[in-house]
Amino acid sequence: MNDLVSSAAPRQADLAVRSYRRLMAVLPPHFRHRYGADVVDTFRELVQDTRHRGTFAVAALWLRSVLRLLAVGLGERWDAFRHNWSPASGESFQAPKRGHEPIRWFLREIGQSARSYQKRPGFALTALLLIAMGVGATTTIFSVVDGVMLRRLPYPDQDRLVYFTDPSHSGVSFRAWQERTTAFEAMAAVDPTDLDLTGTGRPERLASAAVDPGFFSLFGAQPVLGRLLGGDDWVGGKAVAVLSHGFWQRRFGGDPAIVGSTIQLNGTPTVVVGVLSPRFDEPEALIPRGTAVYVPLALEGERFEHPGYHVLQVAARLRPDIPLSQAQVELNGVAAALAEEIPDYYQARDGSPRPMNIASLQTVTSQDVSGALWMLLGAVGLMLAIACANVANLFLARGTDRVREMAVRAALGAGRRRLVSQLITESALLSLAGGLLGVGLAYIGVKAFVMLSPGDIPMLYRVGVDLRILAFAVTISLLTGVLFGVAPAWQAARVQVTEALKDAGNASAGRRKARLRHSLLVAEIALAVVLLTGAGLLFNSFIRLQAVDPGFDTDGIVVLPLYLDDDRYDEASRSEFGRTVLERMQGLPGVTHAALGIVTPFLYYGNAHCCYVTSAFAVDGEEVEQRTSIQPITPGYLELLGATIAGRELVPEDRNRSPLPVVISRRMALDMFGTTDVLNRTIEARRARMWTSDSTGMVQVVGVVSGLHFWGLDQAPRSEMFVPYEAIGPGFEDMTIIVRTQHDPQSAIGILREAVWQIEPDLPIEAPFIMSARIAESLTTPRFLTALLLTFAGLAILLAAGGIYGSMLYSVGQRRRELGIRVALGARRGTVLGIVVGQGARLALLGIALGTVGSLALSRFLEAMVYGITTTDVPTFAAVALLLGAVAVVASYVPARRAAAADPLEALRTE
Repeated sequence: MNDLVSSAAPRQADLAVRSYRRLMAVLPPHFRHRYGADVVDTFRELVQDTRHRGTFAVAALWLRSVLRLLAVGLGERWDAFRHNWSPASGESFQAPKRGHEPIRWFLREIGQSARSYQKRPGFALTALLLIAMGVGATTTIFSVVDGVMLRRLPYPDQDRLVYFTDPSHSGVSFRAWQERTTAFEAMAAVDPTDLDLTGTGRPERLASAAVDPGFFSLFGAQPVLGRLLGGDDWVGGKAVAVLSHGFWQRRFGGDPAIVGSTIQLNGTPTVVVGVLSPRFDEPEALIPRGTAVYVPLALEGERFEHPGYHVLQVAARLRPDIPLSQAQVELNGVAAALAEEIPDYYQARDGSPRPMNIASLQTVTSQDVSGALWMLLGAVGLMLAIACANVANLFLARGTDRVREMAVRAALGAGRRRLVSQLITESALLSLAGGLLGVGLAYIGVKAFVMLSPGDIPMLYRVGVDLRILAFAVTISLLTGVLFGVAPAWQAARVQVTEALKDAGNASAGRRKARLRHSLLVAEIALAVVLLTGAGLLFNSFIRLQAVDPGFDTDGIVVLPLYLDDDRYDEASRSEFGRTVLERMQGLPGVTHAALGIVTPFLYYGNAHCCYVTSAFAVDGEEVEQRTSIQPITPGYLELLGATIAGRELVPEDRNRSPLPVVISRRMALDMFGTTDVLNRTIEARRARMWTSDSTGMVQVVGVVSGLHFWGLDQAPRSEMFVPYEAIGPGFEDMTIIVRTQHDPQSAIGILREAVWQIEPDLPIEAPFIMSARIAESLTTPRFLTALLLTFAGLAILLAAGGIYGSMLYSVGQRRRELGIRVALGARRGTVLGIVVGQGARLALLGIALGTVGSLALSRFLEAMVYGITTTDVPTFAAVALLLGAVAVVASYVPARRAAAADPLEALRTE
């Protein structure tokens, strides 16, 4: 370790000297030419003498020297300007021009402020770091908010782009909107899908998009090679494709010969006609970022003519003279017409039309994370306010020490305006310096945020520190300077010259300043309470979320999602492949259980997504609306999971029985029957497109599974129906292999992949995962938000503790005569301790009370982010109050102990 330090020290010293030499530019040219070399040599010698004391000593020397350099440079430039000194001509003085008065005033104020800070470098450094920390944190989060939510989307006429907000739409709906509306200038439909790339190395599953003719023009896409889809590409089922620029670079090495060549997509020879420009940004509301291939969307065909086949994402551009509200009225009319024409699919249970809604594409793109980002911005805003309160208290304390200075300056003719302008300039200069340092911290913070983000934040690639962010940082820095500079300036403006010079006004002025300092301290504690309460609620929620039992044993479970597309597999070949792969998996060393399904727990999580849903059942002849996930599984599936079942699990013979045996979830039993005692009950599934053509839709309940969290730990168990895989599963393109192994799950993934490829070499294996890791991954976003807010809250506690400590320490110094007299008259040490600690405790209690009221008002914005608790959780509020109360007592105790231990004679002699 010592070797590392010693080897790093010369580099640090050289960096300090080089940066100092560059900063010599603040000196006037004549001064720099005459003394510059000597100044740099002197600084180099000081660095060499300080280097053995460590990095922080060198940094402190550098900061002191830079502040001194700035003061000297600004002073020299002001003198040169004042006398119009010209080294070339040798002229010594010219009468100043009237137009230069504001510039001279400005330079004079800055030079005097710099010299003022040079006298108190410790004060300047403390305030600088506080401002930099607050501005840096605020700028970091604002950079994210700006990149994700505020910056315009990179599409033509983006303010007129709208998104059809249902999760997905049918081809029937899309054609109705095209044919029956006039509010839209252009419209585009997308089917986000996946395609298998084979024939070039290992098979790969690609995120793809089937797009209609309006897609590329709607979003202003341009090719970098070849052409985009167009003309008759949508006629006759042509197999053509456009590649994204990133995929072209990654898979084909940027080879321009790819245009016109043929690749295998889902086993179909497909001609590549073009490559998209790298400047094209995918509309993340419609398709995922990283979409690799774009193919024509053929809307004709049985699937897209069925009103229940919902796979399309739809966006449109409004006409220039049409507001969104008018377009919504027109869509409502289309919804009413479709409800009359096709009531089974477009009419709600109460007979009203199912709504068709639109929203701004900008809003929809970021709506899933907007609440969390605004919360973080509010949190850092509170932290910035706490830092400002701390700096304002420092300025007030410094202002008290400068009362005589201000009185002398007033007596010599300086007016109130002059005194106020000087103090405001001092605070503005310090805040701008802190803002520049904060920009550097924000640059690091943005990089860290992007690197550590949970991965579900859209358009995060646009986040960075640019001119917009610099403008924000400068603005927030100036506002910060005004905020913490106004109070000291106001106090200075009220100074009474005669009383200040005679020390007669110290008592009343001291009380006024103390009231202002205490008010700032109370506000600081109140803000800390609000921030800490929000962090406490999220932390409490996260702990509860982590403790949720998923309803099954996760140890040793590995999942391999597969996709058997219609182009290469029919129902018979899927059944044969399923039986073969299941036998192969069950025979692998270390595998104790293996089963097949369509989706597995946590294959999707965090939302209500499920493609295999029916909503109508008949119970005892009466139709019941019940949104239910239909889960085809093979025998042993629930045993593999270790789920709790009442009744029995499915067995191989069940696939040929009628009515079809099924296992349902406890939630479904309660919702549909009002009881869990439903074994052997028979129901009919209606409007369920997943049944095969020879199935009657009649099912018999043979088991009830309890507590199975299929869609996420934060998602309560839902209505699920588990049916025999052979009866339904082979009709779907999706297949998921799930195994439990005694070996290391990570090493088992490679073995399982090879087993599949031995059966089907060209079958891509899409993102296999370990169940325990997947569940941990599902907690990434709440963990990230909780950690960030806890970090801000921890900094707020430190700032509050520092503010209380500093305020009490200064108060003790101001009251040393009073406390000395008390001790001289016989007051005990405990009495003095009680006076000082009691004062801190009273201020803390007032701040805690105000902060609790504010927390109750603001915590409701966290309702969508907490799990298992309410936003008025009493234990959390109580813990925050106790914690900050304890911090206040501890922070007050050290100054109180110092006051109690002081020699009363020394205190009186000092006065």
